[in-house]
Amino acid sequence: MQTGTGYPVIVKFRGVKINAINYSDAYGLIKHIVEANDKGYVCMTDVGNVIAATQDDGLYQAINSSNLSLADGTPLVWYAKLLGCVEIERISGLDIMSKMLSERDGFKHFLLGDTEQTVDRVIEKAGSLNETVRITGYSPPFKDFDADDNRLIMEMINRENPDVIWVSFGGGKQEKWMLQNLSGLERGVMIGVGAAFKWLIGDLILPPKAIQKLGLQWMYRITQALIENPRKYGKLIVTKVLKRKFLFLWHFPGEVMRARREYRR
Repeated sequence: MQTGTGYPVIVKFRGVKINAINYSDAYGLIKHIVEANDKGYVCMTDVGNVIAATQDDGLYQAINSSNLSLADGTPLVWYAKLLGCVEIERISGLDIMSKMLSERDGFKHFLLGDTEQTVDRVIEKAGSLNETVRITGYSPPFKDFDADDNRLIMEMINRENPDVIWVSFGGGKQEKWMLQNLSGLERGVMIGVGAAFKWLIGDLILPPKAIQKLGLQWMYRITQALIENPRKYGKLIVTKVLKRKFLFLWHFPGEVMRARREYRR
């Protein structure tokens, strides 16, 4: 296992890093960056993104260059525990967002992504979680950003001077965007949380705890998507979601054996 100065144990699956960490330690490290007036970004890494990163150099670099890559998936927690990382826990985008918005630490939060209506509802929900929270946000145009778009977004963020920037562009896109635009950030921590805005306000329904513990939340989401629009999501589920799950399971035994040999050295 690898460690960095002041950072927790890191495990790797097919070269993609996961910080074997719980929420308390993750929050402590984010708080340290904020209080030092430094900057950085955090990736919420699930099985799909791990496999995608092995096939996409840009995503691979984005995840491995992050300050933290947190296990947003029960199978990744199982993998780390098989390597002896007993402290690791699954931390989803919703988990870290709802907990940090509830912390009475005086942090200023900035929401980036989704629709204006969703941003407004998240701000309202944050106020119900913590009446002292400071939070604002921006819904950028739904398109591929060019250099001018990114410059304007970063200028807006820097004017607001937030401590934490919640980035909701979707898995894969948000990780690359955070790495690409880190140099333009003056201070604060960007955290890519995917669909957490919608989870937080209840537009997406969480699976029962028993399903989450079994690592089958992805199957629950697939079922929801197929019920909603089988034509729209059917091909995507087969070509991306199920294929990536299969590849993860295919490599799992070999990665456990490789990592155990490596970490004994």
